[in-house]
Amino acid sequence: MSNQASVSEDDWISLLLIVVLAFATGIVSLGMFLDPLRVWMLQYHLLEQGEATVIPIVDGIGFGWGQILVIAAILLSAIALLVWLKRRAAARV
Repeated sequence: MSNQASVSEDDWISLLLIVVLAFATGIVSLGMFLDPLRVWMLQYHLLEQGEATVIPIVDGIGFGWGQILVIAAILLSAIALLVWLKRRAAARV
């Protein structure tokens, strides 16, 4: 038997409400998170800037062809995995 207390759905809703209210009241500035995140994503080429941008998101920053190919590969892999798991589950029955 585990001595850990389980987290209920009410606890998650309360935490979500606290976070949303903190952002809504301005206690936590969204820009405080977005500016360093944007710089980090540009530094490690998770986003592209300028001419390399194919799908712009904001302020001339967006996805280039490399990012689009990686996202497409991840989506196709996830779909293939789900199809394989569904067929495997159907074969067990």
